[in-house]
Amino acid sequence: MADFATLLPSLILASGSVARKALLESLGVAVKVCKTGCDETHDETDPARVTEMLAKRKLASFQDTHPLYEIPVLCCDTMISFQGSLIGKPKNRQEAFSQLSLFDGNMHEVHSGWALWYQEKVFSGTDLAEVSFKNLGPDRIASYLETEEWKGAAGSYRLQGAGRNLVEKIVGDEATVIGLPLLQISEILGAPLSV
Repeated sequence: MADFATLLPSLILASGSVARKALLESLGVAVKVCKTGCDETHDETDPARVTEMLAKRKLASFQDTHPLYEIPVLCCDTMISFQGSLIGKPKNRQEAFSQLSLFDGNMHEVHSGWALWYQEKVFSGTDLAEVSFKNLGPDRIASYLETEEWKGAAGSYRLQGAGRNLVEKIVGDEATVIGLPLLQISEILGAPLSV
């Protein structure tokens, strides 16, 4: 992977995600968080298209409300696909229990879309990782919900916390599961940017 901090020594993360911020900071990037609100409704059924579209919509929303900025701006969106259904953030503990029960002993897909304003251009993409859960059972799921990591997390778990213990195997970029496809972004930024 390209040296992220060399490519992006500082950026604005237009997201309230503590996990994305921590991931970027662990790479040596100075992060300024500036949450942006935008309409996340859509009629799409393809999770790859949805996540990239929403990331670009968030970037456009940021640009509309913050016309003056000089450092790169990054927006992301993450969604889970399980057996043809799109799964977002749970509304409450009961929905979180239902989501985790679906994943119990099964594989699901995590799609993370991103949009980056960098050197006067907008770059965007989406990446996919496959996550296989261990056989958990209702008691272990209920115990995990006590951590409250499910709040605000697509699919009701966070990989960078106790949620790691729910996972049997990940195929793909682990950072994509956290919500920030670092390998893909590095690949694109590491290539010549002139068109």
